[in-house]
Amino acid sequence: MTDTVDDVELPYDDDASKQEKVESLEERLEVLESQNEEMRDKLLDANAENNKYQQKLERLTHENKKLKQSPLFVATVQELTDEGVIIKQHGNNQEALTEVTEEMREDLEPDDRVAVNNSLSIVKTLEDETDVRARVMQVDRSPEVTYGDIGGINEQIEEVRETVEMPLRNPDMFEDVGIDPPSGVLLHGPPGTGKTMLAKAVANQTDATFIKMAGSELVHKFICEALPSGPSRRRRATPRSSGQ
Repeated sequence: MTDTVDDVELPYDDDASKQEKVESLEERLEVLESQNEEMRDKLLDANAENNKYQQKLERLTHENKKLKQSPLFVATVQELTDEGVIIKQHGNNQEALTEVTEEMREDLEPDDRVAVNNSLSIVKTLEDETDVRARVMQVDRSPEVTYGDIGGINEQIEEVRETVEMPLRNPDMFEDVGIDPPSGVLLHGPPGTGKTMLAKAVANQTDATFIKMAGSELVHKFICEALPSGPSRRRRATPRSSGQ
């Protein structure tokens, strides 16, 4: 803790020389400068803290504004008629007839996905939805991973090369000895042990296509898929401008 001004001994008696007074004043000046530096640091810290809270306030204000906005729902264009556009809202299969502007009508086609408000008026068009099974699958036709990029599993690399790479590169060797080559291998272990990199290296060496896909998605369509149930209803939406 820095000494305060009161801790500095000053020459209050008349017997003190001019030199002693100057030295005391210089000592006091050093103390004041040190205290001023401490206050300047505290001010900088306070400004930084204030900026952090200002950013948090702006973020919360933006989130609050979004929460106050009316929610939008996803629907599909079923048909374009002279009276308007027939849409089907996702989730409850509710159909409705709504009006749109001529400008938006030119951009709409059957099966287009759109966003609608509480009144089922079309607000904007949406991009085509991608099947979930396509999103989880990644295809890499020429991985750039080699065996040299993998370390610490030399024994496993050699086993995989013998059971996977060799049958692909030299199938005649297995035919000559009259045995069927292995159909594949199953790599297991905790994350980060090199399973994916080893598979990419094999694809690289054999000029094969590498496909990364979650195992659960392979059986998803054969186990259970929730289908919409119940009769659908069609109602006419209140005519409103699509820009609202």
